[in-house]
Amino acid sequence: MMNIIFASTIPKDQHDAVRNASHFRRWLERTRTAFQLRSVHVRDVGMFGRRVGFIFVEAEALHDGQVLPEYAFLRGDSASILVVLKCPGLPDRTVLTCEARLPIGKADLLSLPAGMVDDGSFDSTALRELGEEIGTDLHVREEQLIHLATTWTSPGGCDEAISLFAAEMEASPELIRSLEGRRTGNKAEHEFIEVRVMALDDIPKIGMTDAKTLLSYALYRHEHPARS
Repeated sequence: MMNIIFASTIPKDQHDAVRNASHFRRWLERTRTAFQLRSVHVRDVGMFGRRVGFIFVEAEALHDGQVLPEYAFLRGDSASILVVLKCPGLPDRTVLTCEARLPIGKADLLSLPAGMVDDGSFDSTALRELGEEIGTDLHVREEQLIHLATTWTSPGGCDEAISLFAAEMEASPELIRSLEGRRTGNKAEHEFIEVRVMALDDIPKIGMTDAKTLLSYALYRHEHPARS
């Protein structure tokens, strides 16, 4: 068993939690399989309550005899969902979250509902986040999910892979009106979300957003072109 070194600033009671965290174990297994891994130094850990969140590691690893860049930010995998609301006589609609994002210094980022995969699957995570961030009155079942792609978000520095899903559902004008401006989010996790409803084909016009939102739209429209 490789010796995993922890920075002195990380409490000892967190060491086993990090070793057993699913995203840490997954990264360690991948890295051992792909490279000659000599050492792992856990530099910092961000806890989400009692759950291990972000992990910053420094690793000594070689590939074909060459030393690799040593730093990695481990946050685990995630899933997102593009919901296409179909209402007779209206253009396709979708729902986005409007949320403050500290890392980019933006108070009103519009993006798709998404969240981290904990102990479930990509599919169940997408449905869970739809319920938490938009509302449980959007009745999407697992068999309705359209898998668009699974992709790395930033492989030069981060371990995260995200699965992009879409789902189509019939929606009444009343449901669409009830969604606009709805306040949601898990306040225990400091989530404060406002739901926005917009025409699906307005996504490219919303300004700077994240990759999952634009990529999901592009992949969905590639398979389901807009009707002229």
